[in-house]
Amino acid sequence: MASDRRSPRAIRSDVTVFPEAPPGIAAIFLIRFEIKAGYTIKWNRSIPEVVLENVVEYKSLPSGLHNVREDLIYFVHEQYAGISAFINHPAAESERNALMMAVGVLVPLSYGRLGKAWRHAAKLKELARSLADDPDNTKPLSTYWETYQLSENAISPPDSPLGSIASLKTPVGDVYARHRALSDATALLTSKQSLAPYHPALSLPEFLDTFGPLVFQLYRAALLRKRILLVGEAPVEESCNFVYDLALLSSLPQSLLPLLPPTAFSALRPRPLFSIGIHDMPYISSLSRPSISDPDSCWIACTTDRVLSLKPELYDVLVNLPPAYSKHAPVKTYPTITLSVPYTSNKQKPVSLKATQRDARRYSTLKDGLRELSRGESASAMDDEDVSDSTSTFSSSSIVEPVSWPLLAYTSFIWWASAGEKREGVSEGENEEDSRLLLIDNDNAPIPTYPNSLSRRGSIALFDQSGHQPRGIALITYFRRLTTQIFTVISDVIARQDENAAEPELPLVPEDDGSNLDLDEHFTLDATAALNEPLLPSLSCHDSSDEDDIITITSSDITEMGLDTWSASDRAFVEELVQVWWGRKAQVHGARINCCGVRVL
Repeated sequence: MASDRRSPRAIRSDVTVFPEAPPGIAAIFLIRFEIKAGYTIKWNRSIPEVVLENVVEYKSLPSGLHNVREDLIYFVHEQYAGISAFINHPAAESERNALMMAVGVLVPLSYGRLGKAWRHAAKLKELARSLADDPDNTKPLSTYWETYQLSENAISPPDSPLGSIASLKTPVGDVYARHRALSDATALLTSKQSLAPYHPALSLPEFLDTFGPLVFQLYRAALLRKRILLVGEAPVEESCNFVYDLALLSSLPQSLLPLLPPTAFSALRPRPLFSIGIHDMPYISSLSRPSISDPDSCWIACTTDRVLSLKPELYDVLVNLPPAYSKHAPVKTYPTITLSVPYTSNKQKPVSLKATQRDARRYSTLKDGLRELSRGESASAMDDEDVSDSTSTFSSSSIVEPVSWPLLAYTSFIWWASAGEKREGVSEGENEEDSRLLLIDNDNAPIPTYPNSLSRRGSIALFDQSGHQPRGIALITYFRRLTTQIFTVISDVIARQDENAAEPELPLVPEDDGSNLDLDEHFTLDATAALNEPLLPSLSCHDSSDEDDIITITSSDITEMGLDTWSASDRAFVEELVQVWWGRKAQVHGARINCCGVRVL
């Protein structure tokens, strides 16, 4: 019976994906800026329960649009996603030489983050241009409303290639096993899968280039379901696309559900609010602190109203985007990422986040892999690539944490002990592991096979018959596999410790592999620490999931997650990740250096 319900394109690799029609709309509106009245709704149609007044005129026209000729704005209003096409057209002096208007629609958020609203983008831009030439001719708007007015019987397919698997899932307990944590897109084996025009995910390569190695810090903040606010200037289309990109890359595959508590289901996806402004401050203030039990509180948004950045109680992470003209500067300008003051432990100044040394190496490997994929695209795409994304370039960059003294001592010792043969130190083997995250699987092996412990990691099987993979899809693949890798390792550690706690015997100490790194895998219980345990409930075979039980994360576990064992920020990330998703405390050990059995660092 389950196979009868399965969609044909989930199992066939020779199906051509035809363009889908735009979704039904719950409202359509024309907004115009007037000198005396300000932003006003000049014309609109909507279904009865939709309220437009004093809402869409502000959401559709964020601050700063008077400086641009055209823009595309995404926003969220209640259970609807909105998209508006803005145009700034030359006009008479009585209109201050400019005619500013926007044409927009609302679509239900039934599927995905935007309800496929981008499928209306091209037509809305066309309508805006025609109305700029003839503002009084609203007949095209009426025709558009009659064509796409929302029908009660209308059923929209999922909004992106990664969402269509949700309806194909059978109950979690019936089909999933812990050792096979596949991505929620594994069943999509369409060989000709591609993104629709104006799809926000098409901006993923630009998103990666804009943030550089900082993209991993931003990604980890989103995994922690922080409230993230991107502040930039008009036009806002790119910022809205970045909100979508971050929400997409930080979404958890549904296949991870068996590894998480039941309360985690609603937080698999962060909530993208897209463009917000001063008018949204009361609503943002009403939301609770971020919690996976309240998905509405875990949001990502962008704004051009910098006054919001002066309200640190509204957000957890602030991202200041560089101005558009900086793209042409001789020196690359990266965004700045800061934590809000309430979360900086009594520090007066916000804490700036920097990429780790591991992030810099991972980013360089990722860019190299994407260049290989670009060989199947146009030659101009390769010519436009920034070839300065080398590890040596970023290792001393201001956006990357400096090399710690313990790491410098360790790499120097390795170089000396190997007579100069091992120059890479701790980075040996990382390139190969990172490159596997971009592997394209063939038709006969949709599930990648990784060596050793990586064999259980998930994958996203989106590819075409030529072996070519669009860079946007490749990035989605990469981050979904990375997410699966991190969560699976933590789940394994928790399960391992719970099993050990349930046994009457003390866990065995792992054999020494002879390396100079102490991997902190010694789980022998300390008798002195045991005397302090009456404050905590006693552990038993039926009480191994006690929230107060501290989970021990070793440096080898951190390495297996693909994180930096030498970085304090990565260790703090793992501790918070365990607390946020599993509700348990964690003790994370970084790398240690032993010499002749004596700990040096």
